[in-house]
Amino acid sequence: MIETRTKVGLAFLVVFLLGFAAGALSWSAYYRQGEATRQAVWTGRFNRERYVRELMEAVRLQPEHMGALNAALDETREEFLALRRRLQPQFEEVRQRARQRIRSVLNAEQQPRFEAFVKRWDEERRAEEAAASQSQASERKP
Repeated sequence: MIETRTKVGLAFLVVFLLGFAAGALSWSAYYRQGEATRQAVWTGRFNRERYVRELMEAVRLQPEHMGALNAALDETREEFLALRRRLQPQFEEVRQRARQRIRSVLNAEQQPRFEAFVKRWDEERRAEEAAASQSQASERKP
């Protein structure tokens, strides 16, 4: 016969393991839900292929609608590009003011490192923008 103390210990262990398992399952479900939400968050880049695919499913677009849809998306892209070109100087002003504020808190040793950092950052941004412009110009999927 198992002693009462052992029974209590085993019961405690079983409850602990069940709680651990329930917690792990809850965390897994929470993480998966959060992952789906993170994927749905706007990243700043328009995924035309995904948009067209989901739009076709959502509103049941017919193949004969694709010409008009692509024309509307092309016109909209051009409008966004024109807007971006018009606003670019204002963004650059804000960027330069922010950098000046950062420079004001750096010491003489940090200044050249910051300038190298800014140069590298700007080169990466220009390369990304150039790649995005090329992909947008050649993009005309479904």
